[in-house]
Order: sequence, then C-alpha cells, then structure tokens
Amino acid sequence: MAAYGAAASLKNTILRILQSSRISLVSHSPQILQPAYDQMCRLQKLLRLLDKTSCSKIRTKVNAADELIKEAVWEFEDLLESHILPQILPQLESERDNLSFFVDLQSLQHRVDCFIEMMEMMEVEYFIEMLNMPEEEGEPISSRIDFGGINSKMVGLSDHIETARDYLLEGNNDNNYSIVGMAGVGKTTLAKHIFEDSSIRSHFKLRAWVKVGRKCEFNELLRCILAQVDPHAYLMLAQRDGVDEVELVGILKERLSGKNCLIVWDDVWEEQAINSFTSCLQENNIVGSIRFLVTSRQLGFTGVYQRVRLLNLKESKKLLGEKVFGEEGFPLQLEELGEKIAKKCEGLPLMIVTVAELLSKADKTPEYWTEVLKQHSSVFVEAYNQISEVLFPSYDYLPQQFKMFFLYMGTFCRSTDMIFRGVLENLLSAEGFLERIGEESFEDFFAECLRRLCFWYHLVLNTTNIFSMYTEYRMHSCWQHLCKVEGSRIKFMHVLQSCDDAIKDQRRLCAHWNTLFCLKQVYNSIKSDCASTTRSLLFYGPYHPYPVPIHAMGFKLLSVLDADLVRFYHFPIAILKLVYLRYLALCCNGEFPPAISNLFQLKFLIIVRHMSIKKCGVQSYMPVQIWDMQELEHLMILGRDLPTPNTNDATLNKLLLLGGVSANSCRREVLERIPNLQRLFIYVELKPYDDDDETNHPLSGLSYISQLQNLMLLGYMIRNPEIKHVLNTIPLSMFPSTLTALYLTGLGYPWKYMNDIGLQLPNLMKLVLRCYAFRGPEWEIESGSFLKLRELRIEDTDLVQWRPQRGSFPELNVVIMKHCYKLQQLNWSFDHSQIKEIGLVDCNPLAVACANQLKDKFSFELVVESSF
Repeated sequence: MAAYGAAASLKNTILRILQSSRISLVSHSPQILQPAYDQMCRLQKLLRLLDKTSCSKIRTKVNAADELIKEAVWEFEDLLESHILPQILPQLESERDNLSFFVDLQSLQHRVDCFIEMMEMMEVEYFIEMLNMPEEEGEPISSRIDFGGINSKMVGLSDHIETARDYLLEGNNDNNYSIVGMAGVGKTTLAKHIFEDSSIRSHFKLRAWVKVGRKCEFNELLRCILAQVDPHAYLMLAQRDGVDEVELVGILKERLSGKNCLIVWDDVWEEQAINSFTSCLQENNIVGSIRFLVTSRQLGFTGVYQRVRLLNLKESKKLLGEKVFGEEGFPLQLEELGEKIAKKCEGLPLMIVTVAELLSKADKTPEYWTEVLKQHSSVFVEAYNQISEVLFPSYDYLPQQFKMFFLYMGTFCRSTDMIFRGVLENLLSAEGFLERIGEESFEDFFAECLRRLCFWYHLVLNTTNIFSMYTEYRMHSCWQHLCKVEGSRIKFMHVLQSCDDAIKDQRRLCAHWNTLFCLKQVYNSIKSDCASTTRSLLFYGPYHPYPVPIHAMGFKLLSVLDADLVRFYHFPIAILKLVYLRYLALCCNGEFPPAISNLFQLKFLIIVRHMSIKKCGVQSYMPVQIWDMQELEHLMILGRDLPTPNTNDATLNKLLLLGGVSANSCRREVLERIPNLQRLFIYVELKPYDDDDETNHPLSGLSYISQLQNLMLLGYMIRNPEIKHVLNTIPLSMFPSTLTALYLTGLGYPWKYMNDIGLQLPNLMKLVLRCYAFRGPEWEIESGSFLKLRELRIEDTDLVQWRPQRGSFPELNVVIMKHCYKLQQLNWSFDHSQIKEIGLVDCNPLAVACANQLKDKFSFELVVESSF
C-alpha cells in the first residue's frame, strides 16, 4: 500500500537531480534517468485505478503485489542516490570555486533498463490481481435486518438524538439524514435509539432497518425492506424462484405509497446501491412520507448530516463504570482510577466498551488498575489490537494519495501532542513521498488532504478552537496504534519503543523518548540494520538537554533530521556530509560552520537555542555561505541574523519565510536579495545596558520592508518588553499594503496609531496584538479602518474600552480578548451582525457582562474562560 508514495518519492528524487542548479550531469546522464521517471508516472496511473474499485473487493493479493512494487522502487532509489553520493562528497571536500558538482550516471544505464523491465512485469501482475479481486462474502437477509434491540440506555449524545428525531419528524424537502463519524464513535447505537424512539415509532407506521456494509446488491435491499414492511409477502416470495426486481418494486410500491416510513441504512460504504433505491422510488412514483436515516464512516451522501462527537470525560466515566459494574458505577476505591482510565480512552465509545470488557475479566483492585494506567499496559495494547480489526478497512480503502499522508501523521508524534498544520506541511514537503495532482500547489494539495481526512473520512480530529493561535490536529490513540503497527510492518516508519526493537531496513525512525537514541545498543543497531537507507530521523520525545551521537549512527541518505528537542553544544560536523538533507531542525547555541552550504538541497532550516544569552556588543550571524543555499524556502534562525552577501548576484529566490531575526536582517542589502519573501518574523531583545541607544526604539531601521511586494505576513515581537516611555511616532511607511496578517508584540504605542495602520493596510485580514503592543484605556476605531479584517486578537493590555465606530470592521468575524483585566466595555451601538464569535479569557467581569448584552442583540457565539 506504500507503492504509490514510493513512486512519488522516486519521481521527486529524479526531478531534483535533473533540475538542480548545483548538479552538472555528464554526457547522456539526463537521458538515462528520464525513462525511469516516465515509468513511475505510468505506475502511479495504474495504482490509482484501485481507487475506482468497489469496497466489496478483498484486496489481500493486490496489497501483496503493492508491497513487492514498493520494495523494488525503494531499492532503485537507494541505488541511484548511493551512486551519486561518492561522486559529490570528494568534490565538497576539495577547495574549488565552482559551485556545481559533476555527476556521471552512464554506468547505471543497464540497471535503469532492468528496473524498467521489472516494473513493467510487476505492473502486469498487479493489474491481473486487481481484475481478479474476490468479492466480500455477503450477509444473509436475516442478519442484515436483525436490529438487535437496545441493551442499555444511551450515555451522552442526547442532543444528537433530539436533533435527528426532530428533523425526521418535520416535513423537510430533503428525505435523507446522515449520521457520520469515525469507526467506533457510536453511529449505529445512536441510530438504534432514534429508530426505537417513541415519537418515531408513533409517527412512522412502517420502519425498516438494513445493515448495508461493504457489499449489498440492489435486489438485497429490496428484499430487506419488504421483509420488514410486509413479512407475509416476503415469505411468499421466498418460496418462489426467479422473482425479479420489477416484481419486488411493484409490491413495495403498493405497501409504501401513502405511508409514513422510516428506512435506516446502517454502515454504508458506497452510495450506489442506496441511490439506486431512491431513484427507483422516484421513477415509480412511490409517494408518501419516506425518510432515510444513514450511518456511515464517511461524508458524501446527499441531505443533512450530523457528525457524531466523541464523549466528554463525564460521559466516558459513566459509560465505563456502567459497563464494568452495572448501573451503580464505580465503587469508591476505584472512582479516581476509573476516571483516569476513562480519560485514556479519549472519548471513543468502542474503546471504552472494549477496555471495560477486559477490565471485567481481571482483578478489580486499585493495584491492578494502577498497572493498567501505565504506558504500554497489556489491557490497552489488547484493546488497541482488537479495535484495529474494526478500524483497518477505513485505512485500507483510502485513496492512494492519502495513505502515506495518514500513516505519517499517525506515527510521527505522541498521542498527547497536538499536530500543528505548519510543522506537518513542512515535513511532508521535505519527505518527498507526497505529490500534488494537476496544477494545484503543494500547499493547496496538503490542505485538501487534511480536509478530506478530517471531515470526509473522519480519521483525524481537528482540535482547533476559538482560542487557538494555530490550526491544530490530533489523532485518536487507537488510530495511532494502527498507524505505528502498519508503518513498521511495511518499513515506512518505525517508532522506537525499546533497545530490542527490530529495525531492519526501516525507512524512517522516530522516538517518543529521545534518550533511546543515546544508548549504544540502539545506535549500533541503527548503524548495522538501517542507517544506509534511512531517510528520516525524528526526535519527538520530551526535551533532551544533552547531545545525541548522530555521527555514530552512520547515516548516508538522510533527507529529514528533526532534532530541535535535543540540545547540541556545537553544530554536529557529521551532518555536513548528509548532502541529501532537505529538512534540518536543531537546538544549538554554537556557531554554524561555513560548510553549512554543503547541504545544497536544504529547503527547511530551523535553529532554536537552548538558552537566550546575549553578550554585550556581540551580534550572532549565520555564515555568509548561507547565500549559496539556493533551495532554501523556510529559514527560522532564532537569535541569529543574515549577513550581508559578498557578491552582488547572491540571492535566495526561493526563500518564502524568514524568522527569528532582528532588524539587522531587514536592511536593504539583505532584503533586496530575497525578492519573493512572503512571511517575515522579527524578534527583538532590548538591551538593558543600552537603553538610550537609537536602535533600541521599536520599528527603527525597518523601512525597506515596504519594498517587499510579495510579503503577506509580518510579525514583530519584542521579548520581555520594558515599556518606559510613550512613543509619539510610528513609521507607517514600513508596512507594505500587501499584508494580510500582522502580529505585533511589546511595542507600547498609543492606540491612535493602530488606526493609522488600519488605513495603511487595505488587505489586512488577521491582526494579533500581544503584550502591550498598544496601550491606553481606550481604542476608538475610526470609520473606514480595517475594511477586510476578519480576525482580531488582543492579549495582555491595559485597554478599558473597545469602541469601533460605524463603518469600521465591516467583515470582522472573530474577536478574541485574553488577559485584559481592565477591560470593561465592548462598545458599539450599530449593527455588527457579521461577527460570529467572541472569546474572552481572564477578562474583567464587566466586559463579560457587556458581551452578554451584545450577544442578545447581535446573536454571536460567546465563549468565556476564567481562572478566577
């Protein structure tokens, strides 16, 4: 199932070789590689045909063929990069002015030809297996219509039941109501309670329940419905042979016409069969109040839908207690431990019920339940394994381009961690196994993948809330378990759990305990078993304040090294030989060597510091050779600056983000060499020993920023500001009119200058003001200001009154105020009905009361959080 990603990776590797400005291919080398690239294009086209096959097909043999293709593609990619590496390294070590590396691929001609021939044979075998996939065994009608009844009261989700019931009872034009959500979230249980609701039973004289599943023919659907709306007619037909669909439809038309009927389609995977049934009703003019209630793991059906949420902690605890001990719930001595176990189930009913079954069979003592709560406890591992059988089809039938995306997302971070969209996008861009389809940008393709996994397939949880500064995602721990097991099985990525893990030929290594990489047994195992072909090394455990011996692991083809959670005293020299690196994140206070430019394929460079220590009169700069790194797109170098280039033609044309720098990196001679910069984050640390220095004044020396015609996001952050004086001028000319987002922290300007900025930036859509970016008791926003602003966030300020005037903020949707302890009034008297949400965190109670009054008038959502 990884063949599609392997093909995309090889294609990207070939493109980098053919298109690199630093690699000069000798003689006919480009012509040697092009056929391999074309072959991968044909392979991907073939693999995408699987997405068009039915979910009723069993893919076991096709998946085995996919595995063989993946291994062959990976082997060829290893061969290609291993052939080039020894040609580049000697040229790096020699002193020469020429920045190009000469590479000869002519000796690979025979290997390329053999690879293409092998791929053609494997494609034929794959295609044959795909054509001959066996069908899933269907269920007898008695099983499909076996409702099973309701064994217990519904815990939680009463609001879902009421919403669905009310919709089904009302005379809506759309007859379909769908209940969607991830596997195990309780869709079927919810549908059963709706089906058996007294109001539903009273209104719908005819009701039918059909378990559709991955395979259900149209004829079966007709028989299932007939068996429940007219059992006598069904029994009569069952005794005859050759009853066709026309006769079945005729009988159903007679029984359903003019009747109120509810039909539940449970566990629908494909809409073809149920759409055929709906079309049949319309074509045969079967009238009456017929309603359809659909449950499905994925969105995609016409009509109104309800996405089933996870249970909250109170509901989870109640369900677990009832499943283990009955209606009386937990005994007192297990109450606290039971709540912790319920919390660890993360609100998934199937997980709670499975854990409850295992707990019911074991000792019900505090000592045993304490063991259950420990990491990798046998109860939770067994529960994950059982649930994986239910979850796996959701992964198995994903479209090809989503599978590796999903596996990576479910493997690389701990279950307790949030997944930030920006970090994930950068990593996947560097990994190279994702490939956009058509003309869309990688950013758009990435966004579509996330959207589909979250809202269509319900495999990823979007945990972003009104107070989140960044878009956040999370995966349920049961999905993470499946991803880890599957990722390791196919050698895609292995998460180290212990010193004894088998890591032979793993493509990527990740640790959720960074200390593991420091153990001699582990790094010796890496060196002997997988270092020669490993592409990614990810440190995602708690922060580790001591260096890890990367040099002892023997990596050669590493493309991603994410180690900003490990402290290095000095820049690891071994990294300078990893010329295939495209993503490098380090925590290092030491200086960077000029040879950093050896990493000529690097796209993402992220440097953080262990401690923020500044010496008097000393400014830290990156080596001037940074200007030779032409592939850089993302440069975050906290506490360092870009030097002035030595030559007039030095540019970083691909650099889109520059962050962590001071105003010293914003001089004309630097910024004019980065013409396509889109995001700029400036960090300023004011020097207490030099208070009167002109350079200490906020926003000084930044006038050239206005010349950046592609700049969309600007952040200016003063760390630990000490505001002593009122500043009377603000350099408005520094703000380019192209800005759509502005982040300001610690400036201390009066609020009146914020209005000037609003008039200066006609395209501004997001404004974040933190830590006394502006100060004063009142901000009266003038008419005509902030005409396109949609989101406003204000944190830590002495603001008392926020007073927008008529004609300001006409498109404002979201307002967030945090830690505004003096805030008393959100004061506007005109229509601001476009505001959808207002959030207040630790604000003055008078402001909360004012917001509640405005809420009654303008009908926005108000979210209030308080720690006092």
